Amino acid sequence: MARTFLVVLVACLLCAAPAAACERQSSSVYVVLSSVKYPQTTDHLLDAQAAGQPALLHIDRADEDLHRSQSLAPWPPKSGFDRDEYPPAMSREGGTGADVRYINPSDNRGAGSVMGNALEDYCDAQPFRFRITG
Repeated sequence: MARTFLVVLVACLLCAAPAAACERQSSSVYVVLSSVKYPQTTDHLLDAQAAGQPALLHIDRADEDLHRSQSLAPWPPKSGFDRDEYPPAMSREGGTGADVRYINPSDNRGAGSVMGNALEDYCDAQPFRFRITG
C-alpha cells in the first residue's frame, strides 16, 4: 500500500512539473531567411526596412492577434495571396503602420515557419533581427 502511494505521488509530482523556462539572450537572436527559398518575403522585408521600418524587433506574442488585425485592416484578403506584414505581428513593433504586401502563400508561410522555429524557445521581449542569405 505504501509503495503504491509513493508511485502515485511521484507520478503526480512529475505531471505537475513546471514547463521549461524560456531562453533569454542579451544580444539579438538572428532569424536566417534564404532569399532563394523565400524571395517574396525577403524582398518585402528589405524594402520595408529601406522605407524606414525597424530592423531591430522584439518578441511580443501576447499582442500578436491585435497587431495582425491592426496591420491588415486596410488590406482586404485577395484570392491566391497571403498578406505579409513587416514588422511581423508577433513583434512589439508590429501592428498599425506596418508595411503590408500581397505575396505567394507558400513563400509567406514557409518564411513564417522558419521565423517561428527560430524564436520558439525565446521569451517575450527578446530582441531579434533577420539575416538574409542567398
